Amino acid sequence: MINFLRGVPSDESLEEIKPLVAEGYKNAILKYGTDVLQYGHFGGFKPLREALGNIHDVDPDRIVAGNGGLEVISLFFKSLPHNSTIVMEEATYDRVAFDAVRYGHQIVGVEMTSEGVNLSDLERLIKTHSPKLFYGIPFHQNPTGITYSEENRKAVAELCGKHEVICAWDICYQTLRYDGRENTPVTVSDSGPVLMGSFTKTITPGTKCGYIVLPKEMVGPVTTVIANTRINPNLPTQAFISDFIEAGEYDAFLNFLHDLYRPKMDALNRAMDLYFSETDPVRITGGFFALVRLSQITEDKEDRFIKAVKDAGVSISSARAVFAPNILKKNRGKGLFVRLIFPALEPEQIERGVATLKEVEQSVCG
Repeated sequence: MINFLRGVPSDESLEEIKPLVAEGYKNAILKYGTDVLQYGHFGGFKPLREALGNIHDVDPDRIVAGNGGLEVISLFFKSLPHNSTIVMEEATYDRVAFDAVRYGHQIVGVEMTSEGVNLSDLERLIKTHSPKLFYGIPFHQNPTGITYSEENRKAVAELCGKHEVICAWDICYQTLRYDGRENTPVTVSDSGPVLMGSFTKTITPGTKCGYIVLPKEMVGPVTTVIANTRINPNLPTQAFISDFIEAGEYDAFLNFLHDLYRPKMDALNRAMDLYFSETDPVRITGGFFALVRLSQITEDKEDRFIKAVKDAGVSISSARAVFAPNILKKNRGKGLFVRLIFPALEPEQIERGVATLKEVEQSVCG
């Protein structure tokens, strides 16, 4: 079965890092002893926060390290005033949207272009809804694969600043670029933007470590929420990651991932160009995701199509859950959107899987 639903790192990456993790945890326990075995500071392990401060050129006191990227995002949402409006990309990480709603917030989707956010639509939504927060994934976006241009990213931040909207960038895929180039990092000042990062896709999901970089005035309110939610994060993990970064092993492992995932990414781009060029697919340069629109698969054909694809050996699902409610309404009648997740697959599986989608689409639609 070719499974386009597995949003996980490849088995090869886990086998490669397994001895490094085993040795890293051992060394961290021996080096730091009871400091990582006892209760610790709810804001995270200080050496890790210092390492992250060096990476982002900020005071480590502005960084909170937690148990995964989703946790720190969730706790940040929890710190916002109840019933805040949050602007998100028209399609986004569905778990983040679920958490925003769970904490009593309203979400509204902003239209996207190949360069990032539709700036006119963002300004319209800000003026119409007076949002508290904009949340975006600027690098290899989940699920579209879009990487914002630097100009678009800066324009979004300027619009947010002009209208006193918090700008929050989820940068969990920033370092996962496979085309031989590097993404220009987000510059952070005392007033923002908020940055949210994670080591889930770059080290392992099981280690569960993420962090958030906050403006100075937001540190107190957010850390109060965190302190009232949990006592401390997984300190042995954070000690291991801190040493992993400081020793240069993290950068070396990222280079391994770039080499591992590039042929898979190239296979997906080739297949999308070959079979779905008419949908103007994003040519991805990294990350884990791409989004394809099957314009001929209307709602009455969705279940039959997904079953037929599965019978042909490919697992997919509708990407309906990734869209904001206002965008979901606009998408009715535009076909079925499917998220394709590629790192856990081999290049030949990816090409065969995309070909199968086209073959079954043509079969179902006659």
